[in-house]
Amino acid sequence: MKRAVKVLIGAVGYMLKTDCAVGYEAARRLRERGLEAVELSGDVFTMIDELKKRPHDVLILLGARRAGRPPGAVEVYEFKPYRYRDEMEAADALRPSLEGRISLEDLLIGLSVLGPTAGKIYVVECEPPHPEPGLGLSPEGERCAEELARRVEELYTQLTSSPT
Repeated sequence: MKRAVKVLIGAVGYMLKTDCAVGYEAARRLRERGLEAVELSGDVFTMIDELKKRPHDVLILLGARRAGRPPGAVEVYEFKPYRYRDEMEAADALRPSLEGRISLEDLLIGLSVLGPTAGKIYVVECEPPHPEPGLGLSPEGERCAEELARRVEELYTQLTSSPT
């Protein structure tokens, strides 16, 4: 008998940086559509502890990440942990999160340094159209949040309908 794949959706965002909060809005939309989506916030250790409390085979992370793409561009990919030359480089990579920054990038660094919480990790991310300080999403950020939600829903359906 085949066991259903347990997929966890985790949203990362930063409410005080305008469109860097698209992950939270996308998660809200996913919950309205009947999918469970956990909001992750805090330093990298707190976020990883939250993930470990919820057993899962596959993790889908969503949020904003600045990567030099056109504003609003959405990308979906399977995450492969980053590699570091030594322990000092890994410790330095964790520093921004420990100093108060909350970001998808910091969580990806944490999963690379501390170890993944799932056999497969997928990332659905948006280049934030307006990453400057402020509250609320811009109209472009709203469109990005909807596209993130659509892509996560599509990926979730694909993962949960595949036999394991």
